[in-house]
Amino acid sequence: MKVKVISDTLFKLKPILSGELPDSEKVFVKTGAVFEIESYIASQNNHFRVTLANQLLGQEETKVWYAFRPDVKIEPSPVKLEVVSNTLFKLKPVQSDRLSATEKVFIRSGAKFDLQTYLPAEGNHIKATISNAFLGSENRNIWYVYSPHIRIQGTLMKLQVVSDTLFKLKPVLSGELSDSEKLFVKNGTVFELHSHVPAENNHVKMALSSAFLGPENRNTWYAYAPDVRIEGNEPNNQPRDLKKADASPRGSIRLPGFSSTFYLSNPILPGGHFTWAEATKNGSRIPVNKNVVYGIIRIARVMEEVRKILGNRPISVNSWYRDPVTNRRVGGASRSRHLTGDAVDFVVAGIHPYDVYERLSPWWGSRGGLASARVFTHIDARGHYVRWSYELV
Repeated sequence: MKVKVISDTLFKLKPILSGELPDSEKVFVKTGAVFEIESYIASQNNHFRVTLANQLLGQEETKVWYAFRPDVKIEPSPVKLEVVSNTLFKLKPVQSDRLSATEKVFIRSGAKFDLQTYLPAEGNHIKATISNAFLGSENRNIWYVYSPHIRIQGTLMKLQVVSDTLFKLKPVLSGELSDSEKLFVKNGTVFELHSHVPAENNHVKMALSSAFLGPENRNTWYAYAPDVRIEGNEPNNQPRDLKKADASPRGSIRLPGFSSTFYLSNPILPGGHFTWAEATKNGSRIPVNKNVVYGIIRIARVMEEVRKILGNRPISVNSWYRDPVTNRRVGGASRSRHLTGDAVDFVVAGIHPYDVYERLSPWWGSRGGLASARVFTHIDARGHYVRWSYELV
């Protein structure tokens, strides 16, 4: 989401005539300037109130500014929330009768909002961060809403810096880089992302969607993984791989890099609860190399922990390893971790996927990705913090 300046203007700390403000409370901005923004809202005297995402302006290095509406153009978020049944936006994901009047806001069917992000929450709720409205007595833009009452379409990935850090041109210690090869980025800064992949030495390689940083105006950088969090779904990531593996598989398979025979009915780990049939869809998806096999084993250990955390309830596997052809066919992301074997889409008996997400997210932390759809949960071991929810259509 961006604001584009279409006529030379002033960003101001108050929505009043610029002549009424001292120089310290206004900043000249030239035609053509574009800023990523976290939120915007109509304000007094024909102004927009905009919150900049990754730039601080003015003498006091401020991120909240007012702009004269005729001088700017808002490019809204591609993620839209539509209310399809009269509902309540709530400050907690609980039944509305457990909340005071100040902790909920009535929203009529048909209302539409732009979103920054949305994530699963317990009790079949969605946690939505609204970008174009501040609601309630305290003007909040983060709310919980009952999932069946809304429709969400569109995708957007955001990277949030959660600790002062350095963006780097190589995934190495910052002391090994020259000043021109690194850039200080402050805690709380937010960028829209085009893509991201794990990199060496516990780093993330990321391509920023529209921010060009450093003396050479680069948009591809490395960041130390614990210093950043990524939220939002990749474009076209709506997997339709929901058919479960055979409950009583037969036969055997050969795996690349291993001389022994593997039986589909056998557990991946000695004494474990997950089989090679579940990992390979009854032997129909044979790993392309031994690294994929190691990925399957790695996430199998994680799934045993997941099972224990969730009370040793039965877990059904929808999708584990996907070869490239299958991944395209079922609508997986182009960089899906299912391709490397260390991702699982699963269903836990008796627990809604959003509740599974809520219980696992703090535990899983920055070890990998976690997401939920209305009918399954996804976990992967990519090695950095990524969270998302699948579109609600």
